[in-house]
Amino acid sequence: MKKYIYISALALTSALTFSSCDDFLEAENKSSGGVTADEYYATEEGLESFMATAYSGLKWMATNTEINEWGTDLYVDVRNGDPGEFHKYTFSAENGTIENLYVNTYAMINNANGVLFYGGEESKFADEAKFLRCYGYYLLTQHFGGVPYVTEYINNDERNYPRMELGELYDHLITELEELATSDRLPEESLGANVGRASKRAAAALLAKVYLAAGWDIQTSLTDAVKGTYEVKSTEYFKEAAKWAKTAINGQQLTLSFQEKWWPFNENNAEEIFSVQYQREGFPGDIATGGHNLQGAFGHMYGGPTDSGLKACGSALCPSTKAIYLWDKGDERWTGTFMQVMYNSTKKDGVPTWGTEGYYAYYNNADNSHLNIAFAYFPYYVTQKEVEDWVAANPDRFKHSGNMANARAGLFIMADPMVLMYVKENGEIASTAIEDYHTGGTRAQAGVTVRKYDDPNTLQSQNNNNSCYRDIVVLHLSELYLTAAEANLMAGEEKEALNYLNAVRKRAKATELASFGAYSPMYLLPENYEVTALDVVLDERARELFGENEGRWVDLRRTKQLVRYNVTFNDYINSVADMSNNRGEVKWLRPIPQGDISTNEGIAPEDQNPGY
Repeated sequence: MKKYIYISALALTSALTFSSCDDFLEAENKSSGGVTADEYYATEEGLESFMATAYSGLKWMATNTEINEWGTDLYVDVRNGDPGEFHKYTFSAENGTIENLYVNTYAMINNANGVLFYGGEESKFADEAKFLRCYGYYLLTQHFGGVPYVTEYINNDERNYPRMELGELYDHLITELEELATSDRLPEESLGANVGRASKRAAAALLAKVYLAAGWDIQTSLTDAVKGTYEVKSTEYFKEAAKWAKTAINGQQLTLSFQEKWWPFNENNAEEIFSVQYQREGFPGDIATGGHNLQGAFGHMYGGPTDSGLKACGSALCPSTKAIYLWDKGDERWTGTFMQVMYNSTKKDGVPTWGTEGYYAYYNNADNSHLNIAFAYFPYYVTQKEVEDWVAANPDRFKHSGNMANARAGLFIMADPMVLMYVKENGEIASTAIEDYHTGGTRAQAGVTVRKYDDPNTLQSQNNNNSCYRDIVVLHLSELYLTAAEANLMAGEEKEALNYLNAVRKRAKATELASFGAYSPMYLLPENYEVTALDVVLDERARELFGENEGRWVDLRRTKQLVRYNVTFNDYINSVADMSNNRGEVKWLRPIPQGDISTNEGIAPEDQNPGY
């Protein structure tokens, strides 16, 4: 996709509800000479343009963290007074972010339908369009349950689109994805620069996820929301999920190190199956704002780039108390996920040196041993004595540390309680404090940041989050291994499930498990909390996928652990009542936007999801 992702522009005529044809993002006719839209989109150039528009529709879903990660067990807002509706489950059918999820996903689906409308079933783009349509409906089912299933291009004022039962919708997706996974018009897999396009392998991977979701939603019933218990009525879909995950894995081993997998100069590597593509080179607009913000979404606030030379970052998604204890000693995913050391920057004309000093120096220099240290973050298993010895071994590395008060570098042991140490420019430890993790976490710079989507070519602007052009990986090999692990576990194949899970742990140099019962988490658990085999899989997903915006909320909703995990680990949820309406209905799904209920003749107020 990279070579033509910007051929077509998106023209947003309004941001109302999905049921109005004017609300969809439509491909812009870039042709000239009086050619009509019907004539242009009947050409290969026009269809290619329309296809690029459809692909770019994934960007909103891939970058929105409120929808994907907030309100789970893994993240905490450490600076803002009000953590927001998604952390607290106070959102309603009028919530604008939820409406955007609904509208933008249907816009992508309609653009995919437009490719089919203009190109026909025999077009070389037809199966790519169907893949995107399936992906869109998969996202909608995970957040809203049953939704209107539309396969016709909407270019009229029709407003009657009733919700389809979830089971029937899953059946449609399964049928179409099984056809795509064996399609002659799709490549076996998309590698390198083509990893942003659909392939048989991507279809098989998505099919595995659809079958897994259907197994939970259709063939499993909840018995106790607070305990997270359920009854499996059939393993048919889980077995199919395991089969298709194995098909998509296709025998490929996890041979890259975790560091190599996420290294910014190793994009489009062999473990990527499907990615949302970004490209700085050739971007037609302002490159400072044309990218995305994932590199700044997971962490604390370290000062503005033009003041400190460090990365601009928010503070709504720092690791929770549970999350900081997920990685055991020796697990390479700690260093592969988090930036442990941030370097100071000298100043030229009052502006910190950028790129080869400061935050991004980690990537841009062959040797950073000459750079001074602004902040350093240590995992919970590092002792205070070990940090003191580290400071003593680097007495000349703390000069020009002007990012903390009184020119002191900040060192933090990410544990509860948290150890905070400040080091003077001469290498002497100025002070040491031991504080509650969240009390200490309210301090500026006290939370470790995720580096998976760091872009070393980011511009030095005060708010540089939207100048990140890293591709967003949405289907990849190790996530597929964990999909296979979950599917096999639910299908009753515990040994096979453990094999997939241990393959992920082995790559990370984590201790392999002899059994699911051998797992003993380091995070604090309440009395009578029973750790299940499913918990083991979900914790492994947390370690492997942390900070990817992969969708922790969907993981917990799908596996019926949403209430259990939030009540136990979410600082803003104390009981199931906090996740329910005044009638006691739990908010298991997002609400259908009120705007669609008001204008879509096929949906009545009583069709709203429970909880709203």
